[in-house]
Amino acid sequence: MRVEVLCTGDELLTGLTVDTNSPYFMERLLPHGEQVVRTTVVGDVREEILEALQVTSARADVVLVSGGLGPTADDLTAECAAEAAGVPLVESAEALAALEARFARRGIVLTANNRRQARVPRGAEVVLNPNGSAPMFVLRLGRATLFFLPGVPREYRHLVEAEVLPRIQRLRGERKDATFLAFRLLRTVGLPESHLDAKVAPLFAEHPDVTFGFRTQAPENHLKLMARGATQAEADRALAAAETASRAILGSFVFGQDEERYPAVIARLLVARSETVSLAESCTGGRIADLLTSVPGASAWFPGGAVVYANAMKEAWLGVRKETLLAHGAVSEAVAREMAEGVRRATSSTWGLAVTGIAGPTGGTEEKPLGTVFTALAGPSMTSAQRHRFAGDREQVRTFSAAAALEVLRHALLAGGP
Repeated sequence: MRVEVLCTGDELLTGLTVDTNSPYFMERLLPHGEQVVRTTVVGDVREEILEALQVTSARADVVLVSGGLGPTADDLTAECAAEAAGVPLVESAEALAALEARFARRGIVLTANNRRQARVPRGAEVVLNPNGSAPMFVLRLGRATLFFLPGVPREYRHLVEAEVLPRIQRLRGERKDATFLAFRLLRTVGLPESHLDAKVAPLFAEHPDVTFGFRTQAPENHLKLMARGATQAEADRALAAAETASRAILGSFVFGQDEERYPAVIARLLVARSETVSLAESCTGGRIADLLTSVPGASAWFPGGAVVYANAMKEAWLGVRKETLLAHGAVSEAVAREMAEGVRRATSSTWGLAVTGIAGPTGGTEEKPLGTVFTALAGPSMTSAQRHRFAGDREQVRTFSAAAALEVLRHALLAGGP
């Protein structure tokens, strides 16, 4: 089945709004055995929308159209859909009743332009939108079934889940030539994308029914595996074989799969061991704490931490010795070690994790150039420290510094600790 996405709206072409709807639909579609093959974006221009509807409906089996169903003059999608189908717009009594009830509940007058949202192409199936005023409608055009959704993400996502995906599944079941898909995303960190590609490249020929793809979401790099089969069982078997082979090659670089998030993985390891971690952050400015506390229930395994930029704070809060700072400088292995040990001691945590570095754009020296970062982990039996050098601007250095520090912790937890 050929599935395409059509997005309308000037804001998507000017950079004022980022399209988060399409990636959401694409991701949710894969478990249903289908993949979006093309995305088209057009502005609020009648001719552009009309042409896009005609072209996509001529080559696709399913088109998901979003945006342009609002009450304002630049909301043209319903009108263009009617023109493309060669039918007039008609007022849906069901949609109008829902609009009137919605506005009455809010004590707002239903204006004439709001009433426009109840107009749909004649013959379209109307699906009420419980989270907004514009209904979804479904229209056959050319060879395609087109689903027209409002662009507001909360409304869009609910309708995708509750209405669009079940209908696509039914359409898929009616086809005799369906190809079944199985998908897995393996998440890695600490492995450059080119190295990830090189490691798994020998597997390509061994797994001809699996497409190997790559995605970067710094500091992570992801391996995408998509298997095809004449039946779902065949696709699942091909995927399982490729995943097993990939994991064997990548080893501990893989920290999770699919929707697993890095902080949640760290949290799960800590909980499993009934351990805690505290933080001493300098160049990352609390970024690691922000990542960890994004996980619900973080207080059970994260007592707290300190963001310490000034040397005086390193001394006062963490017990870093003045002579260590004078002898080695704030950005040094020795100071990173004392920061980790100090925060562990102050919070009585199992682990103390510290980072100090030069994020730039100033402060670098020949001995310690920009991007020089030291991480340290203090544990029950010893303290370890590492020196890193990260390229990029200030934000990139901070991002990769946080990831490097957490990787030290993750590997220690996996190995049983230093």
